Amino acid sequence: MDEANALGDLAIMAAPPAKMWKALATISARAHQAYDECSGTAPGSSHDKCLFMSLAVRDFLVEIGYRDATVKACSLLIRAGDPQENEIWSVGLGAPGQRDEPDKFNGHAVCAVPSLELLIDTTIYQAIRPHWGGAVGGMVAINYWRNPSAERLWGLEVIAAAECALSDRLVRVLWLDRPEVNWKSSEDFRVKNERRRHVTKALINAFGGWREH
Repeated sequence: MDEANALGDLAIMAAPPAKMWKALATISARAHQAYDECSGTAPGSSHDKCLFMSLAVRDFLVEIGYRDATVKACSLLIRAGDPQENEIWSVGLGAPGQRDEPDKFNGHAVCAVPSLELLIDTTIYQAIRPHWGGAVGGMVAINYWRNPSAERLWGLEVIAAAECALSDRLVRVLWLDRPEVNWKSSEDFRVKNERRRHVTKALINAFGGWREH
């Protein structure tokens, strides 16, 4: 996707300050691993837990000093098209109009840090398909737009986007704003369970201290 640096599975498509680089390295190394340690489920079970993981990352970032870190409700759309712009394949997460499922967060969630205009998505894994030709990874940190793009899809404003031109296709990844989705009504937000505490604590411990130079 565009030009990106990589920290494990986490692609960095932004120029964050050194402290955030360290925080992102910590998220890449420990967030999903810590979930595996305490979940009692198969490894990788957190790869589709977008709201839970966004909340844990938010809690971690607030604790290390990014007080404005928050959760943002959105949709994620990934499309692959041929050189004539004919769609080859597409996947949407949290698209409007999808049937609501009881006890599930009916949208997609990311962690946002407004002071850095940074969006952190740790659960793209669930949208990876062979059609992307390896261009899409499991996590990304990308700059988002305070003033959304004029482009709209599904009637929603595009707040961040990335693309990768392969030999036979163009792959686009877009995040679409969904402010109407009330993520605070979800149980993942209302109940800060031991699993979330464990993930957040593991991230804090792995990050260690920080002293501005």
